[in-house]
Amino acid sequence: MIMSNSASIVNEVEERLNNEIEQLKKDIWRVGDPEKPQVAFGELFDDEQTQQHYEGLAATLKAAKKRGIVTYKSPILLKGAHDKVMVNLVDTSPQGESETTTNKDGALSNE
Repeated sequence: MIMSNSASIVNEVEERLNNEIEQLKKDIWRVGDPEKPQVAFGELFDDEQTQQHYEGLAATLKAAKKRGIVTYKSPILLKGAHDKVMVNLVDTSPQGESETTTNKDGALSNE
């Protein structure tokens, strides 16, 4: 019984993190450069909508970095000290778009 409760909690945390990472992608496009998916950490941190959404922006960014969603050149991100560190999305396709291709069997797939 304890194991199933623990598994439930883990699933909730994982789902929340996945939702935050998806929102993070949108926020990087919204707050950052409209031509390319990057934003300075300080700009993202200071954005009012971003402040209202994330419990821990730096933790969400760290999780996204571990998953290969974003890159940045700092082991940690602290407000003030790292405001100019650029956060880059790895996937540079425009927000909300995915490429649809046809595989060798003629079936459609998203990449």
